[in-house]
Amino acid sequence: MVQALRVLTRGARAEKGFVTSRLCLEADDANTIHYEERWQTREDFEDQLRSSRYTRLLALMESAAKQPSLEFHFISETRGLEYLAAVRGEG
Repeated sequence: MVQALRVLTRGARAEKGFVTSRLCLEADDANTIHYEERWQTREDFEDQLRSSRYTRLLALMESAAKQPSLEFHFISETRGLEYLAAVRGEG
């Protein structure tokens, strides 16, 4: 499973809008894998959802011994130190 995800990640790197991906194994449970992809825009991400690469990812998930969880997280705003300072009343 891990090797197959690595192959899919290599394909993602060549796609428009790819930012990064992560593949992590749970320390206490070798059967738990976390896979994450980040894309520049929602449009880039949605293009991936329609891609043959993503179809292969879904097929891989369906072959898992345990039913996988799939989540999509969208960030509407990112703020930095100025936010922290404002909340803490420091300037």
